[in-house]
Amino acid sequence: MADLVFEHGGTLDKFIGDALLAVWGAPISAPDDADRALRAAREMQERLDALNRRWLAAGRPPLEIGIGLSAGEVFAGYLGSARRLEYSVMGDPVNVASRLCDDARPGEVLLDQAILDRIAEPPPVERAAEIAVRGKTRPVHVYRLRR
Repeated sequence: MADLVFEHGGTLDKFIGDALLAVWGAPISAPDDADRALRAAREMQERLDALNRRWLAAGRPPLEIGIGLSAGEVFAGYLGSARRLEYSVMGDPVNVASRLCDDARPGEVLLDQAILDRIAEPPPVERAAEIAVRGKTRPVHVYRLRR
């Protein structure tokens, strides 16, 4: 999955347990950041499907992922202290994407309106829900990518 982030022009921020945080648009932005993030998410699903077919044929249990995508302004830079400093991002879109990822069922890609508004050719989606996100006064509209 990390390789796919790089293949689609993203930055791998960090691994968080069994998840990864990837960013498009930082440290350098491009007009098609949202499109590249969506393409990476789709390819992650496709490659995992192929891996699971091989694993099932070998008698291994399948892996499952859920993906959350959001967009917006974040603070990007070196964060920490003199004893431990790392490049990272923080802000509302990071929190929303994390919440979407937590809520995504296996095989799902959940998106918010902010990223849909930035995608050149919005994909087929269906309205999934509204979620409350700490720090936001209004609920976030969530959409499920149709495969």
